[in-house]
Amino acid sequence: MSITKQTIMDSAMRYFSEKGYAATSIQDIADDCGIAKGSLYKFFRSKEDLIIELHAGQQQALRDAVDKIRSDKSLNTREAFIRETEFHFEFFLQNKFIMRELKEISPATEKITQFLMHSQANLMSYCKMGLLEYLDEEVHPNIWDLAFMYKGIVREFIFFIVYDNKPLHYREVAEFIVDRMEDMAASMALKKPNPILHDAIMNVHHSCDKEDQMISLVELRSNLLESLSTTITELPITNFRKRELNDAVTLLRELYEEEQPNKVMLKALLNFIALEYQLKNIAKQLERITVKCDQIAGL
Repeated sequence: MSITKQTIMDSAMRYFSEKGYAATSIQDIADDCGIAKGSLYKFFRSKEDLIIELHAGQQQALRDAVDKIRSDKSLNTREAFIRETEFHFEFFLQNKFIMRELKEISPATEKITQFLMHSQANLMSYCKMGLLEYLDEEVHPNIWDLAFMYKGIVREFIFFIVYDNKPLHYREVAEFIVDRMEDMAASMALKKPNPILHDAIMNVHHSCDKEDQMISLVELRSNLLESLSTTITELPITNFRKRELNDAVTLLRELYEEEQPNKVMLKALLNFIALEYQLKNIAKQLERITVKCDQIAGL
């Protein structure tokens, strides 16, 4: 990286930290660096690009530090996971402006919104990787559920510490969180619950590319249709009613194969299937997927 570019990023980080993203102008940063605004635009086309690169750099620094902890052979898996969790608190306390700016700019432009979505998805995957290394294989079917809960717990403690300035001891908080994850993992290993979050759902969540999203949605829709068929066979209803429902599912499959399915027919079939209480949730999920597919396709 050139010296000038690094100077611009250092200045921007200081200004965003002290004044906030919205209150800082490109001119402020250019003046602070002693360069013309036009010279700054040679490195960053907009203030958006500047904040995105700053955040990307900080996220990479976080990942590098966590990778170093994970690769430390002197630590057992539990101690490594505790230190990884503890480092999250240290990192965000040292970089408070990141969390403040995330809240300030999150309703902004499409570029920033997509970047933040991609960042959150990457962080979720990173949490999942850490849990896979730490927890037993028997809970791996629920690994996304555990990652979701772990990320949520860590985030709430970080907000509590950063925004409310609570003097909590990071090591104690990290140990407490890891203990709770062990408790939840042990419970899941014993009860073996059906996963709430699975790969098909999370692939949609993680993808920022419209084509990839559509592929993931189609896969999820196929899984739900299969779930419908399986559930129908287990319902305590007459065989005649089961045939009616299976015929409806068959029609759904055929409609979904069409380039532009008849929306009225789709809705009617889904409403018909949803009359059975045990199928209502699946039908509602299929309805939401249909709406999402239409949005991505621009219909």
